[in-house]
Formats: sequence, C-alpha cells, structure tokens
Amino acid sequence: MLMKHPVRLVAGLLAVNLLALATGVDAGRPAMTNRLIIKFNTPANAGTLDNRSVERLERLNTRAGMTLTRKRTMSYNAGVYVLPDWMPEDVAARVAARLAADPAVEYAEPDRLHRPLFVPNDTLYAQQWNLFEDAGGVRLPDAWDQERGAADIVIALVDSGILNHGDLDPARLVPGYDFISDPDMANDGDGRDADPADPGNWTAAGECASGEPAFSSSWHGTKITGLVGAATDNAAGIAGVTHGTRLLMVRVLGKCGGFTSDIVDAMHWAAGIPVPGVPDNANPARVINLSLGGEGVCSRIQQNAIDDVNARGAVVIAAAGNQADDVARESPANCRDVVAVAATNRAGGRASYTNTGAGVDVSAPGGDFNSRLLLLSNTGSTIPAADDFVLGSGTSYATAHVSGIAALVLSVNADLNPLQVGDILAWSARPFTDASCDVFICGGGIVDASAAVQLAAATQGQPDSDNDGIKDVVDLCPATRAGNLVDANGCSDRQLNGGGGGGGGGGGCTVSPASVSDPLLPLLLLFAVLKLAGFRRRL
Repeated sequence: MLMKHPVRLVAGLLAVNLLALATGVDAGRPAMTNRLIIKFNTPANAGTLDNRSVERLERLNTRAGMTLTRKRTMSYNAGVYVLPDWMPEDVAARVAARLAADPAVEYAEPDRLHRPLFVPNDTLYAQQWNLFEDAGGVRLPDAWDQERGAADIVIALVDSGILNHGDLDPARLVPGYDFISDPDMANDGDGRDADPADPGNWTAAGECASGEPAFSSSWHGTKITGLVGAATDNAAGIAGVTHGTRLLMVRVLGKCGGFTSDIVDAMHWAAGIPVPGVPDNANPARVINLSLGGEGVCSRIQQNAIDDVNARGAVVIAAAGNQADDVARESPANCRDVVAVAATNRAGGRASYTNTGAGVDVSAPGGDFNSRLLLLSNTGSTIPAADDFVLGSGTSYATAHVSGIAALVLSVNADLNPLQVGDILAWSARPFTDASCDVFICGGGIVDASAAVQLAAATQGQPDSDNDGIKDVVDLCPATRAGNLVDANGCSDRQLNGGGGGGGGGGGCTVSPASVSDPLLPLLLLFAVLKLAGFRRRL
C-alpha cells in the first residue's frame, strides 16, 4: 500500500536530483541553435573569404569536430558561423569551448535564439496576481512560454455545472453530464441528464437543515472553470491557467450540496469508466478537479473510486478545505493518492482559513480577505442573469490552479502516471515565504508552473535502467530486481512503507535489509548534509 507522501528523506533527495536535472542542463523544451558566434583576437584573425580565412576555417572545423559554414562578419571582430545541424544549446556550448582553445579566438559562444515572451492581452490580467507574481503567484508566464495546454488533455471539473459566459470558449468544452440523481437537489426539473448547465443552487432558510440561513446561487462551477480555462489572449476579461486543454463539465453539486454516491459515479464517468444507466464518456479526463469536500474520513467507496480512476491514468486534485483545521478530517482530500491542496495568500503565506496538516501535498493561491482572486461569475442571485466578474477566496480556487498546472505537465509528457504527476507538482514547488507554512503542514511548497513543466519535460526520453517500466528520473527505487512487480514509483513490495492516509506525491521507498545495495543509500547521506545546510524544499 502506498503512503500519502514519499518517505520524506528520499523524496527530498530526489527533488534535489530532479531539479538539478531540470535546471542544470536546460531542461524543459531545451533551447536549440544552429549557429555560433566566434570572437577573434584581431580584425586580421577575423579575416574574409580569402585563402588565409579558408585555412583558418579548416582549423576551426578540425577543433570543432564538425563542418562550420561562415555566415557573416558582425560587431566586435566576431563572425557568425553555421553549425551542420540544429542542436541543444548546451551541446553547441561544448563545441564553442573547443573552438576557444584556438590561439586566434578570444571566445566563442552559441548564437542564442530569442523569441517574444507570452503576456496575455486580457483586459483584467493585470489584476490576476495569482498567475504571475513571484511571491504568491504560480509563475505561469514562464510556463506558458514552454506549454499552454494540449488539446488532447481533458480536465474534468466535477462541480456545480457551468453557465455560458463571454469569457469562456465553448469550442473547448466537450460533452459533459449532470450526475445529480435527486430532482429536487438538481433544481432543473429532472435527475441525471446530459446537460451540465448550472440552473442555480440557491436555498431558502432552513431548506437544507433546520436553522441554516438562506443562500444565493454560488455559480461555483463557472468560477472554477474560469480559473482553469478562461478564454485567454482575447483582449477581454481574465486569463486561464490553460489555453488549449479541453474542459469536461460534470455536475454533482446542487441545492444543499452533493452526495458521495453521485460524486463517485461522476468520477468514474469522467475517467472513462462505465456507469450504469449513463452513456459512456467519449473524452476521458487525465485530470479530475474536486473543489469540494465533506467532513469525515475517506470512505471505502471514495478510496475505491480514486484507485480506479488513477488506474485509468487520471490524477485527482482535491481541496484541503476551509475550516482552518486538519485536512485529515476532510474528504476526499484525505484519501490516499489524491493531490491535496492548501491555500496561500498574495504574500505567499498561509491563508487564514485553509486546512493544513501532514496530508497536504502542495499549496497554491487561494487568496485571503485582503487579497482575493478575480473570478468569472453571474449577477443572478437565484437563476442565471448576466455575465459578471467577482472576487473570491478559498481552497477550491487553489485546487483549480493545481489542476490546470497538472494539465500543463501532462501536455508536456502524457506518459506520466497520476502519482508521478503528483510528485512533480510537489518536488518542483518553491519554498513558502514565511513561517506560517512549512513542508509539514502545507505540503511541498507553492506550486510553480514553470518549474513543474520543466521537470515534466526532463522525464521525456529518459532511460529505464532496471527495466521496470518506470523512467529513472521518477523511479524512487531505481535498482529493483528483475522480474519483481513494482508500483507506479518503481518500488517492489520489499521496498515499500505500508499504511497511512491519503494521496498525492507517490509511494515511499525504504531500503529493506535485503536491499542494502540500493543506490539510494549514499544519496541519503548527501541529503542529510543538504538538510543541515538549510535546504527548504519538500522533505
């Protein structure tokens, strides 16, 4: 059985190694070039296409170990030379270093290719601190320059349904479903049907329970959808986390909330698992957003549902809850192998309302009373009226950020399994800004879209040294014996810690007495040194 978190020392150590891979060798989609700039010592050495320059070029070719073609002369007695093919910038730098050994060369370097940085032109984007600010935002602009969301990745938004809104692109919506089986709760005149539209979930005083006040319609599903996938760069409204992934609306929340039985069926359907009496979903989701919760332990049927949708390749992202309590008392965030999300504020500290605890995997902007988030909504207090933009805060919105970033991660590398996605989100998260949050109560850090996308890309094309089907860069047990069955993290039953609460970042690997040759042992010693030196990423 997999633990909620990786064994802390092992996961922290692997975070160091993976992040070094992602940043030290220009991971992500590596920068490419097919040119070098060679700075010569004197104008005479720069030369022209005369006999001496031809001899010099032959000498350079010998040093480079490949054929260079002189393109032109440029400023500073330098020349632009074309490589025989496009290559990663770090490879071109090694070629340049060989050329710099020539006495006639002062220095040589790759001719770096630049491109415009993407900044959306949405009119309200400047107010979306949660997307771009360094302290409390998720650093999406850098991520968008690497990946904006692939159309073959589907995000399921299991929520209150959706409204038409001028800042949502209907072309991105795939056919959804209304799973509310009780017609009174559904508030749309019937029970389950193929229309996930939100008719409103307002209630009269005492309608849901004795003594409860009246509530206006929340339009919660539309708010979540806008955060994940508002139409972006359309010179209007707000920007979404993803710009190309498709959106699957699955309605489960109506008047007074939603029952576990409907939510479990909805999760199954969203992941492509058949549900009795419901047409099959033709667009299975890879990410399931659960910005919802209820008090209590993770029930057996909830855990079964999460296990089943994980097995279908869908990662489940769930809100930690808004009671300023321990997430262990909030389901489904406390279920095993769910990515549980707490909320931070604009300063990058703990939001006052968020649930926390050892069960949290990662945090994201949820806003706070003085730093709320800009959301899509509707002016209707009961039934839908006109499009609107409102301010709000909560772990629901923190969860939506993480779901969108998970979709970007899968857009870069669709071969990742759900536990690996959770690991990447936690390992690439950046440290909290103050002592109000730490890795023991708020997860691995504040989710960092740019670092997560780079780390996902670093797993592409990586070797599988022990042939267990798990890439080395995300294999927690990289020396599993041949023929052993392994879990999604490459660990056999001899290498697993059993027991314990909910999901998120992958299974833990410990070295059993029979596995003393496991190569993680010397690395653990290195991590201990890093920890003593004050390393503050997820442990």
